[in-house]
Amino acid sequence: MEFVATSMPGIAELLADELSSLGISVTETGRAHVAFTGGTADALRVCLWSRLAERVLLSLATLGVTPDIAPEKLAASQDWLSLVGNDAPLHIHLEHGPGVRGDNRISTKRFIQALPPQFTVSRDARGSCCIRARLDPNEAHLWLDLAGDPLHRRGYRLAGGRAPLRETLGAAMLWAAGWRQGNHPAALMDPFCGSGTLLIEAAQIAAGWAAGAQRQHYGFQQWRACRRQLWQDAMEEAAESARQPLPEMSLKGFDVDGRAIQLAQQNAERAGVRQAIHFERRELGALRSRDFADQGLLVANPPWGERLDEQQQAGWLHFALGRLLAKLAPNWQAVLLGADAEVMDRSGMDLQSQWRLKNGPFNNFIRLYHSRQPAQVEVVTIAESSAFEVPEGAQPLVNRLRKNGKHLRRWLEREDIQCYRLYDRDLPEFNVAVDIYGDQVLVQEFKAPKTVDPEKAKQRRDLAVTAVRAALGVHREQVHLRTRERQKGNQQYQKLDGQGRYRLVREGQAQLLINLQDYLDTGLFLDHRPTRLKIAEEAGGKRFLNLFAYTGSATVHAAVGGAKRTVTVDASKRYLEWAACNLAANGFSTEQHELVRADTMRWLDECQEQFDLVFCDPPTFSNNKSRSDFVVEEHHGELIRKIMRRLEPGGVLYFSCNYRRFQLDPSISKWYQVEDISRWSIPEDFRRNDKIHVCYAIRHVED
Repeated sequence: MEFVATSMPGIAELLADELSSLGISVTETGRAHVAFTGGTADALRVCLWSRLAERVLLSLATLGVTPDIAPEKLAASQDWLSLVGNDAPLHIHLEHGPGVRGDNRISTKRFIQALPPQFTVSRDARGSCCIRARLDPNEAHLWLDLAGDPLHRRGYRLAGGRAPLRETLGAAMLWAAGWRQGNHPAALMDPFCGSGTLLIEAAQIAAGWAAGAQRQHYGFQQWRACRRQLWQDAMEEAAESARQPLPEMSLKGFDVDGRAIQLAQQNAERAGVRQAIHFERRELGALRSRDFADQGLLVANPPWGERLDEQQQAGWLHFALGRLLAKLAPNWQAVLLGADAEVMDRSGMDLQSQWRLKNGPFNNFIRLYHSRQPAQVEVVTIAESSAFEVPEGAQPLVNRLRKNGKHLRRWLEREDIQCYRLYDRDLPEFNVAVDIYGDQVLVQEFKAPKTVDPEKAKQRRDLAVTAVRAALGVHREQVHLRTRERQKGNQQYQKLDGQGRYRLVREGQAQLLINLQDYLDTGLFLDHRPTRLKIAEEAGGKRFLNLFAYTGSATVHAAVGGAKRTVTVDASKRYLEWAACNLAANGFSTEQHELVRADTMRWLDECQEQFDLVFCDPPTFSNNKSRSDFVVEEHHGELIRKIMRRLEPGGVLYFSCNYRRFQLDPSISKWYQVEDISRWSIPEDFRRNDKIHVCYAIRHVED
C-alpha cells in the first residue's frame, strides 16, 4: 500500500531520513510530506516510532471533480462498512485547498449528509475512525488518518507554559543535530528549557524509546483492515521500549521562569525520564564553566521577539549565547530555533546547516552551529611614535596625549580596562575631552563661546582630531566627534540621528552597549566605573535597586555579580529599552530584572518592596510634565529619605551626583550613617578633575 507521513512544512527531508532509519521504504519527499510504501505493519511502525511525523495517511480516493460536487462524490467513493470497524463513529476533517472559495464547514456538512445513515460523527478523534479530505479546484482527495490525534501529542505533556514547543519540532531539532540512540555526545543543555520538551525528547531518543510508547489511542484501532492482534502487538512493542534503562549522560535544563521549571519537572516525571534530567531555575548569564562538559550539544528555542524592541533584545540574547559558548564550551555545537535570520546571526557562531520551516503562522529556522571565538578587541593606546607629522598648532595636544597615555598605561593593563578618558581639557587652547571605547575614539568638543570666531574654532577642532589620530595611530573612521554645550532638562538624552549603531565594550565581567553616533551621551558614564565594579562585588544574592538608571549599566553589573533580583527605574522609554538590550547582551531577561518606566520620586512613594543595595545618580536638573521639576540641589534630601525607607537594615545606598557645587543636606548626616567616598570613587583617568562627581555610601544607623 501507499502511505503518506505528513510533517511540519520544511522538515520533510529530516522525516525521510528518520523513516529510512526505521526501515521504511521512502518513495517521495515533498516539503511537508513523505510518501512510503509497505504493509499495514510498516504504517503502524511509523505511527508508533516516528518522532517527526504529524500524521500517517492512507489514500482512499483521488477524484477529478470540482468542489461543487466533490463532497458527495467522495462520500460515495467508499464502502464504509468494509472500512470502519467496531461500529466506531467517524471523525471528519475536510479543508479547502488553495483557490477554492466558500466555507469548508458547509462542505463538511454536505459530506456527512452523503454518508450512509448508520454512521455517526464525533468531534473527538479518540475512539473514532478518522477521515481527512481536501477539495482542490479540479481534484478531491480522501484519506484514512491512521494517527487520529496528531502524533506530536505523546501523552506526557499536560501543560506547555507560555510558548510551548511542539514535540515533533523539538525532535526535528535533535535529529538535525545528529542526536541518535547510541550516537550522541555525553552532555546536552537547554538554557531556555520552558516545559522541558527538548530535554525529554532527547532522553527518550537516547534510550531508544518509541515516540508513542505512552499513547493509548490511534486512528488505526478503528480501521477494519488492521487486525486487532497486529496493532495490539505493535503497541505492546512500543510500550516495552520504554522499559529500557536510560543511558549515562548529562541532560541539563535551565530557565528564568520558576513556574516553567515546575512544569518541566512534572512533564519529565510523566515521560519517565525525570531522574535523567537536572532542572534548575537559572538565567543564561548565570551559567558557569562547571555547567559544561568538554564536549556536548546546546539545543534551545530562545525568545524570538515579535515587536521591534523585543527583536533587538532577542538579537543581543543570541549574542550572549554565542559568546557564552565560545568562552565556556568552545568544543560544543548548538542547534537553535528562531524566526528572524538577522537575530540569529547575532550569535556570531559558525553556521553549519539550516532548515527553513513553517511553524503555525511563523516562518522559522532550525540552525546548526559550532561555537567560534570572537575577534579580540584591540584597545586603543598611545603609539610609540606619532603615526604621521602634524601641523605645528597640533603638536602641544599630541605631546599632552602622549604624556597622559604613558601615565595611564600601567594602570590600564593592571585593571584590564577597555574604556577610559585620555584627555579632559588639560590645555586651554584645546577645549575637548578624548575618551577611548575599545578600538574607537570619541572626541567631545565643548562649544566655544560666541565671542570666539567660528572659523578659528573650526581650525582648533580640526587640529584636535588630527592630533588624536596621530598620537593614537587610528584611522579617521575610528574617531567620532561630538560637540557639547550647556544642556537644559533632558536635552542630553535627545537622539541625534536614527541609525541605532551600537557597539559592545567590556567593563569588568559585563558587556555594555554604547552608541558613539546617535546620541550626545554614549550610554556609559566612565567616571562611575569604580562604583559599578563595587556593585558587582557586593550584589551576590541581594535585591538591587537602580534609580535614574539611564541605560542600566549598574544593573548589568549587579546581575553579573549574582543579584537575585534587580529593579531599574527611569522615566525614558528609550533608555529602558537600551537597558533591556544591555541585560540581554549579558544573558539576562527582564523577568527577574524588572524595568520600570516611572518618575523616581513618585515611584518611591508607591513602592512597597525592600532592597539591600541601591545606586542613585540623579541628574542636576530634570523636567517633568506631571509634577514640578526635579532640582538635585533642592530635592536630594527628600529623595534620599524616600530611598532609605526602602533600604533594608544592613543595606547601603550609593548616592552620586555630578553637580559641581553640591552640598549634602545636613539632616542626612544627622539621621543616617554617611561616608563620603568621592575620592575613592573617582578613577585614575579622572583624577585630573576631582570635581567630576561626589559619591556617598549611606546606611541606617545601627542600634
